[in-house]
Amino acid sequence: MFELFWLPAISAMLGAGAVLILRPLATRGGLLDHPGGRKRHAGSTPLVGGIAILLAIWISTAMFVRGYDHYNALYVGLTLLALVGLFDDLNGISPLSKLAFQFTAAILMTSWGEVYLHSLGDLLNKRDVILYAWGIPLTLLAILSVVNAINMTDGLDGLAGGLSLIVFGWFAWLAHEIGNPGAYRICLLICGAIVGFLLFNMPSPLRRRLVFLGDAGSLLLGYGIAWFAVELSQKEYNPGGHVPPAVMLWVVGLILVDLLAVVLRRAIQGKNPLSADRTHLHHLLLRMGLNTTQAVWFLLVGNFLLGLIGVVAWKQGVPDSIIFVGFLVFTGIHLLIMQRAWIVIRWVRRLRSK
Repeated sequence: MFELFWLPAISAMLGAGAVLILRPLATRGGLLDHPGGRKRHAGSTPLVGGIAILLAIWISTAMFVRGYDHYNALYVGLTLLALVGLFDDLNGISPLSKLAFQFTAAILMTSWGEVYLHSLGDLLNKRDVILYAWGIPLTLLAILSVVNAINMTDGLDGLAGGLSLIVFGWFAWLAHEIGNPGAYRICLLICGAIVGFLLFNMPSPLRRRLVFLGDAGSLLLGYGIAWFAVELSQKEYNPGGHVPPAVMLWVVGLILVDLLAVVLRRAIQGKNPLSADRTHLHHLLLRMGLNTTQAVWFLLVGNFLLGLIGVVAWKQGVPDSIIFVGFLVFTGIHLLIMQRAWIVIRWVRRLRSK
């Protein structure tokens, strides 16, 4: 009970305290997000959420986590990407330079932390798909994809943080189920740190002191998600049992599906896949007539339910191949809907107007 309640609670208090300390410093130092262009928020808002989360994770880890030295690479990678994001928030850096730092952090995970994909599970219902020499390259690609997916979802108050909270919540539960105490504790601490930030980012009594996650936060959260999605899905790191990799697709859910839809659309149109636009799923929901709060909660509940589907299927003994095919079917349906978004928008608006 101490771990389940007090660890995230203390981490949340540390995160909230860090926000209160950093917010006035950000205002004086110019670490602000100004409205204009695609940014429609009112007034300049401090971009301290990511740094507050990082500080809460570091401090709470020093207090409650001992004897898990293989996570040193995780914390260095989180810190590296948070600092890169902070510099980007302050001065701006080119997408290529940011991608290079993301690649460096990914190498820290695979080469120093030695956490990478060895198997994709029994996707063909015959035997595990072993990756051999392809394990590290595929892991590097997965890390870059997840990091940028979280960065792309950071478009509405509470969305990137809320989605990350749900994913890390599932990770904590899964880590407990398979007997990985280190991952369990760290995921709980990350959940608490995110909650401390969300108090100032989602509707709450503290909302009048609004802060944004910033690139520092979205990059570090994406890196953490990639790390534990790989660690918990590989038997090499969980001798007592592991979560099938196909289940992780459902847990990360809408984050991956939205990334795939947006990247494919931009590639078809000849645009830079990493460029910013207003074609994400949350933009579609807003054009359907939902307000910001409704759109955020729709996506948060949706991602929770996707994770629930994957976890329940695993616990009920559904084969990896069926779990994987089910995710592919869901992804295909999503892609078809997004390709005909204008039809869906018009149909939903017509229903709402009746």
